Amino acid sequence: MAVMNDSATSEIEPRISLARWLSVFSICLSVVFLAGVLTAALPPRLMDPQWQLSLVAALVNNAPVAVLAVLLLALAVWVHPASDRLRGRLRLFRRWALAACLGFLLLVPLQGYAAWRFYSTVTGQQQQQSSESTRRLADLRAAIASAASHQELQAAVQEIFGPGAGLSPQEFRTPMPELRRQLLAKAEAAAQQIMQQIEARTATTKPDLLLKDTVRLAVASVAYAVGFAFFCGVLPRTQRKGRSLGSQVDEEYFRSLAK
Repeated sequence: MAVMNDSATSEIEPRISLARWLSVFSICLSVVFLAGVLTAALPPRLMDPQWQLSLVAALVNNAPVAVLAVLLLALAVWVHPASDRLRGRLRLFRRWALAACLGFLLLVPLQGYAAWRFYSTVTGQQQQQSSESTRRLADLRAAIASAASHQELQAAVQEIFGPGAGLSPQEFRTPMPELRRQLLAKAEAAAQQIMQQIEARTATTKPDLLLKDTVRLAVASVAYAVGFAFFCGVLPRTQRKGRSLGSQVDEEYFRSLAK
């Protein structure tokens, strides 16, 4: 009898050790998931669409870590089912899985709304900056063409760009015809540089890239919601209810045939 107890203990101890290691890794991965999400969420800027997009991306991109943590805990319970502590932790994870399911479903409209607001805000700012730069360069060209003296040109430049702008000492010593040609050339180069910057900013906020990322995050959110729904038992219970209802219908059908 003692030999049987010793053999049973020698078989159980490795399973207990494996379950303990799986539980520890599950906790570590949960901490990694929370750290990744909190890094993107803090400091909170609830009305900022860019913050909303980064939070959604952090939740979806770190979701595999949370899924792996849940699977490791479920595996630990399967390896050592007699542990009340592991079973209680798994029940807690199941309750949180329902909240995670609803949260990932809510991310779909939030992602779409935040993407639309972000694109509208960025394009509006770009158009405003482009029109403002174009207006200032047009005013500068007109001032350069109409200025009769260095002092008049200096006053016009300061009026357009602010008190800190103006002609350099070397430009004051340059004759007006030559200075006019130099400043017009600089204004043309500045206009080309501004247009290149605007095109570069527009390339980073193309609607097709934003749409692709939005669709990717939305599909992933729905997939994770379905997965967590299965884990917390919502979908399996619904299927069992459907099967029991179907069996009742079949029994009533066969009873009517027998009559």
